[in-house]
Amino acid sequence: MAAPAAPAPAAPVARMQSVADVRTMFPKELEDMLTFEETGKYIIIKPRQYLGSENFAKIASLVRSAGGEYISAGKESHFRVSRELR
Repeated sequence: MAAPAAPAPAAPVARMQSVADVRTMFPKELEDMLTFEETGKYIIIKPRQYLGSENFAKIASLVRSAGGEYISAGKESHFRVSRELR
């Protein structure tokens, strides 16, 4: 009789980021210019006001450093960061 197969190792559970996790990436003065929304796969970051080129660049840099991206979609443009940590 063959020995029973060893159970397959469980896949590591990816920790999901929350809005609070993403907010901590931003200095207070930038955080106050943004809204944060949690969706299934992403944290969506939208400006509350006109950011100007300097603030936009700072925010874009912080988002990219977290593996996120800018989505250009006219009035629906936003930044997004994956909720799944890598």
